[in-house]
Amino acid sequence: MGFLDDVINTTKSAAQTAGKKTDEAVRFTKLKIKESQTTGDIKAHFEKLGEMAYEMKKAENPDAALFDAEVEEIDKLYEKLSEINLLLDDLRQTVTCPKCGAKTKSDNAFCPKCGEKLPEKAVSVEEEAAEEAAELAEEKKDEEDK
Repeated sequence: MGFLDDVINTTKSAAQTAGKKTDEAVRFTKLKIKESQTTGDIKAHFEKLGEMAYEMKKAENPDAALFDAEVEEIDKLYEKLSEINLLLDDLRQTVTCPKCGAKTKSDNAFCPKCGEKLPEKAVSVEEEAAEEAAELAEEKKDEEDK
C-alpha cells in the first residue's frame, strides 16, 4: 500500500501545483486587462482635458470647476493603476526601487541599479495560509510515522 499511497500523494501534489499555477495565470491576465483598460481611460481623460483647455481658452467665462474635476479623475486613475501594478509585481515576484524606479527580484535586499535598500516584501495572507497548511501536514505525517 505504501507505493500506491506515494503515487496518490504525488498526483494530488501535482494537481494542486497545476491548479495554483492556473489560478496565478488567470489573476495575472485579469490584472493585465485592468491595467490596459485603466491606461486607456487615462488617455481618454487627457484627451478630454485637452479639449476642455481649448474650450476654456476660447470662452469668455471659463468654468475651471469642470477642469479641476477632470484632473482629480485622472489622479484617481493613476492611483488605481499604481495598485494594479503593485499586484502585478507581487505575482511576478518583483519589487520597484523607491529611488530609481527599477524593477528587480523581490528577494533582493538592494537595488542592483542604484544600490538603494529595497522595501521588505510583505507576506501575503495566502502565503501565510499555505505555510501553515504545509506545517500542519508535516506534523500530521510525523505523527502517523510514529
